[in-house]
Amino acid sequence: MNRFVNGLLLLCGLIGAGLISVSCGGTEQRLVVTASEASFVPVIESSDVHVNVPRLVLTLLERDAQPEFAAGATFLIRYFEPTEGGIKFHSEAELRELNVEGLRYLIADRPPFGVAGQWAIAVTVELPNGTAESTPRLSFLVPDAPNGLQAGDSAPTVETPTIADGVLERMADVPVEARSMYEQSASELIAREQPFLIVWTSAERCAGRLACARALEQARAVLNRGEITVLHVEPFGRPRREPLQMLIDTANETWTIEAEPQFFIIDQDGVVAVRFEIVVTQSALDAAITAALR
Repeated sequence: MNRFVNGLLLLCGLIGAGLISVSCGGTEQRLVVTASEASFVPVIESSDVHVNVPRLVLTLLERDAQPEFAAGATFLIRYFEPTEGGIKFHSEAELRELNVEGLRYLIADRPPFGVAGQWAIAVTVELPNGTAESTPRLSFLVPDAPNGLQAGDSAPTVETPTIADGVLERMADVPVEARSMYEQSASELIAREQPFLIVWTSAERCAGRLACARALEQARAVLNRGEITVLHVEPFGRPRREPLQMLIDTANETWTIEAEPQFFIIDQDGVVAVRFEIVVTQSALDAAITAALR
């Protein structure tokens, strides 16, 4: 299910739940968000949240859209850690904002998930006029280990679809200069000890989210610079004919693609150097590629 839909269901549930209290700052300070005040909620976009996850990607949802805030607003995240008696306030940090054609993503770098258990977060928006708006707490389970591939893992050696498999047949028109993104399989590059960037995004068929089209544009920008081989796989969308669909499904499962977009940078040893989920700035992507090629 689309995470925006999940967030909408969460918001409706909170509104029907009555009073929601959020501890913050310290034992003397307490912020209370009532059901009527819970006009927007945080939605976790990251598909693999675990102990020591390098970053957390969030959005804010106000019923069927994103809330609007005045220019210059600051976004803060409060973390609540699990204890024997429940959860308690852990820390607060500022969120980075990344806008994709009007859609706001909030990035939490190095969230303090040091232990497994039931954590919670709340987001506060500090407005330029000195007022602030806050979300209710969102509780979720942080497992000890990731479900999917992480930096340091060996990249899967399964085949990814190529032109020879008919992968272009049900895709949007691919420019001639971008066809090299579909000429080789990830398994071939790993066997040749050739580093590469692989992006998993269904472009315009990504639940209507512009982040997917943006991810493909970023990958093509990397391709045009010629620093590293670039592959693109459309993990979802309309069913393909067999055996192509089976090839895609196997690749999705082995690379643990549960949400899109996904970026993986694979080094010459066939090891995942970096993984970025959902959104990444072009500068961060370029820096990670440069580091992987050293």
